[in-house]
Amino acid sequence: MKYLDFYNTFKNRALIDMREVKNIFPDFESRRFYEWQKKGYIKKLFNLFYVFADKTIDENENYFISNKLVEPSYVSMESALRIYNLIPEVVFLTTCIATRKTRMLETSIGNFQYRSIKENLFFGYKIVNNGNVAYKIAEPEKAILDFLYLRSDIRTEDDISELRLNEEIYHELINQEKLKKYLKEFNSNTLSKKIKRLNKVIKL
Repeated sequence: MKYLDFYNTFKNRALIDMREVKNIFPDFESRRFYEWQKKGYIKKLFNLFYVFADKTIDENENYFISNKLVEPSYVSMESALRIYNLIPEVVFLTTCIATRKTRMLETSIGNFQYRSIKENLFFGYKIVNNGNVAYKIAEPEKAILDFLYLRSDIRTEDDISELRLNEEIYHELINQEKLKKYLKEFNSNTLSKKIKRLNKVIKL
């Protein structure tokens, strides 16, 4: 296969999936990927996933890719809180929730962290469609709960204050009934105490 034919077929995709390539071109020879990497045409990210070397990945494509590299997963914790403007800090890696073991993937387009959670807690996310990609992201309430549940270093009111949560946006976005409903599913006294401290900090 000629590279130009391959490029024209997949140029509008944020991510090249080897399985999709095989479905479209059953006779495709995998060694082409190695050859094209050597020539600097494509870059391998992880396992069966590649991107074109000259492609600029925007934020939405980044979140889409994060979902695909490890499935099932959804964007959450610091990354989701930043997307919702609930925290002011710039986040330099994409953090996701997954049912597989916790791991960090360092790739040529950025780093992706996957925090493991029990299957019964894999809920509370929505699908965002943007352009030619769609990705799963925690609802604001679930992002807060995932964050406090998995961040054992955040325990006290002072710890929570240091997050500098945007109180105005918090009051606007967080549905307290939904938060309480989701909190019950965690069945965690420690998390319940953290939420009480959070409510005290933001004056609920």
